[in-house]
Amino acid sequence: MKHLALFFVVLGATCPFLKSEVAEDIPYGIEAVTGLRSAYSYRGFELASSTLDFQLETEVTINNDLSLAAGGWIASELGGQFEEKTGFLELRTTLGDAFTASAAVGYHGYSNSVIRSGLDLSGSFTWYAKTDWKFSTSVAHDCGAGGWHGELASHYYKRLSDDAFFSGKLGITATEDYYGHSGLSDLNGRLSVTYNINTMLSVTPFVGYSHELRHRDGNEIHAGLWFEVSF
Repeated sequence: MKHLALFFVVLGATCPFLKSEVAEDIPYGIEAVTGLRSAYSYRGFELASSTLDFQLETEVTINNDLSLAAGGWIASELGGQFEEKTGFLELRTTLGDAFTASAAVGYHGYSNSVIRSGLDLSGSFTWYAKTDWKFSTSVAHDCGAGGWHGELASHYYKRLSDDAFFSGKLGITATEDYYGHSGLSDLNGRLSVTYNINTMLSVTPFVGYSHELRHRDGNEIHAGLWFEVSF
């Protein structure tokens, strides 16, 4: 698995050379992201320590208000046994000038994990305020756990220069019968700075945290780096 992850790192670095093969009149885009983080947390659970991951996503525009995204990612713990393979489909729509909504189905496959593999059904709604802020709500049913997970979040975006911007997120989550937990779950956040090397390449260092509102496996803080290629 670790050799496969390293292969995708090389693939992500060579993706720009594929751009010339994409016709400009086709309404889709592709993004590849390679990431390294000090710890991997998901919905309040710390799944692994230092982790290397690769993500690939494409989005096809159906009309002015509707698009379909598909993608997946693999993750492997460095020096450990945790592995994840995930794929998803997501239908996205705009509602007027300030709102978007989406519905998604995905499958999470885990090895040596504290949470179980299974389908994940989710929906989200986002309000783009006429400022640097947006606000979102999401709810998901984890078929592997047989429970529910929801989140309310605020997101901040600030351009620092022509080539760089700062972003932040603050969210609060709640669960229902999610691995034996119901009620408020955690307070989580992330801070990041993205620098666009050129129109296709960018790099993003980030730091994130999860503060438990109910005792589970302890508070988590992590840092990492994303390398992104869009074409």
